[in-house]
Amino acid sequence: MKYKSTFALGTSAACALMATTALADEGALDIVFINDGHVAPYHVAWLSGFEDAIAAYDEAFADVEVTGRWLSAEGSLEKMIQQAEVTINEKPDVMFVNAINVDAFEPLVAQAQAEGIVWIAVHSPMDSADYSFTLGDVTNGRNQGLAMCALSGGEPYKVGVMLGQAGNPSGEARREGILEGISSCDNIEVVAEQPADWDTVKAQSITENWLTQYPDLDAISGVTDGYMYPAIAVATNSGRDDLHFYGYDGDIPIIQQMEGGNVKADILLSGTREGWNFVQMAYRIYQGEELEQVYDFFTPLVLSEENHAVALANGFPEDIEVYDVDQALEVAAKGYLEFGPDSVQ
Repeated sequence: MKYKSTFALGTSAACALMATTALADEGALDIVFINDGHVAPYHVAWLSGFEDAIAAYDEAFADVEVTGRWLSAEGSLEKMIQQAEVTINEKPDVMFVNAINVDAFEPLVAQAQAEGIVWIAVHSPMDSADYSFTLGDVTNGRNQGLAMCALSGGEPYKVGVMLGQAGNPSGEARREGILEGISSCDNIEVVAEQPADWDTVKAQSITENWLTQYPDLDAISGVTDGYMYPAIAVATNSGRDDLHFYGYDGDIPIIQQMEGGNVKADILLSGTREGWNFVQMAYRIYQGEELEQVYDFFTPLVLSEENHAVALANGFPEDIEVYDVDQALEVAAKGYLEFGPDSVQ
């Protein structure tokens, strides 16, 4: 299978191209990623992809020493700000920051740029950042909602939507898209919306409460696959084998439950893919390439072949790009297929 190059200068026509000169420390590329830090399978895959990509790029390009560090804020905004301040003092070449709250980091962006550091905002865009690595969250959420409409069977269908963290633009954009997609059909009722703060423990508690409060609940939609693990476990332990799940992240264990299982749709981010793409993006900046300020990561919808056929028969748009399970699993596990050193040589 031939995979498309997903670093194709983004998709936002409103963003002007930025000319980026090669980084000052010729012969060395030091990358730091500061993560919000919740322990979840997606973040484990993120780190794994990032570390593998660092090693691969360092080996592939003898003229540059590629190094990387991964920091975890463990869900603490205060700790994340401190980590960013320390990192700026250490003067790496590129900082990726998955900000818990973007407003809190605005003063630090200017400080980093004054030191010649390239600041890349992850998932939640920032106008002040050199670049924003985004996910097309509204579109992705809408596609999840449209898939729900097409797979709900046209009968009354009650859904609970598990949200992100208040004030986080990425989570809010996903919610906006999901509700917009759901609104395209009149048989789905959103009976509950509740933030789980990207926390799997909270997701478990919310699922337990929903199954008690809404015994006729048909489906749970989530803005991250991290919620799917506890939600599926709670449903199974409660004997609710009929409950459907609509995820968002492309975690391999969740995609694997789509063939003949109750996971009906997912969004193919994949932490492994993203980790590789982060390093590819930093290397392109090091090389002085012109990149768009806002880069939308390629994130197709994932459906089983059977469910895709059902969805199309029920009016699902044919022009929405869909990966089947086998396609999704291959690129989710092998980030180098799209973003390895060969993609920039």
